[in-house]
Formats: sequence, structure tokens, C-alpha cells
Amino acid sequence: MALQSRKIFIDSSVLMGFIDRADSNHPKAVKAMENLARLGYHLYTSSININEVYAALARETGVSVALDFLQAMLQSDIEILFPQKADYITANRMLRSNRERQLTLREVLNATLMQRRGIVQILTFTYWHNLFGSYVSNLSGS
Repeated sequence: MALQSRKIFIDSSVLMGFIDRADSNHPKAVKAMENLARLGYHLYTSSININEVYAALARETGVSVALDFLQAMLQSDIEILFPQKADYITANRMLRSNRERQLTLREVLNATLMQRRGIVQILTFTYWHNLFGSYVSNLSGS
């Protein structure tokens, strides 16, 4: 039996669910993050996801909560991945050649970042297109 990679990408839906106690996914996000810590996973996310969650928190719950989220991310062990121009070029090609799949730039950029780092699992509460051989983790806290 092949050893499963201990790398996992955390989507903005999980970050939002984890930080916002009013989010319907909060209990699942907390349980999933506890499971990942217990199992020794190396956690990744993207600057794109952090920007998205910060903006949503600032808009929906206030700047104080958004600033607390940003501080927590900076102090956490979650590695933040940043897209480069080459990632945007790859995303542009993918989006142009898959117009019928209704992919988003955020999703394709995150998948590109995952591929570059050899991360195949994503923890998300939203639909994921399994780009570049990636798949949704079964550690969703359900």
C-alpha cells in the first residue's frame, strides 16, 4: 500500500468556516483542522485564499475579526503559497482550453500552486474540479 502524502491544501471555504463561528461549516472545519494536526499534516494555502477570507470577514464581521484572522495566519504553521507570472500563464491556458467547465481563476491558480508543490489533496467545502490530478480530501471533519 502506497504511503499517502502528508501535504494538504486548505481552501478559503475551510479557513472561513474555521474562523467564523456563525458559518454553518464551523464545526466541520474545527474537527478537520484538529484531525490534520493530530495526523501531522503539512498545511498549505495561498495568498489568494487569505485575501478572499480577509475581505469577506472585513465585510461581514468587521475589520477587527479580519485583522485577527490575518494575525493568526501569519503566526500559524500553514505555509502560504504565492502565484508567480508563470502560474498565471498556466491558469490562462487552462481557462481558455476548458471554457465549458466553468472554472474560476482562483480555483485554477490554487491548483497550479498545488501542482508546483506536489500537493494532491485539498480540504474544501465547495465543489472542486480535480485539476492536475488533485482531489478533495476525505478528512473534511464529517
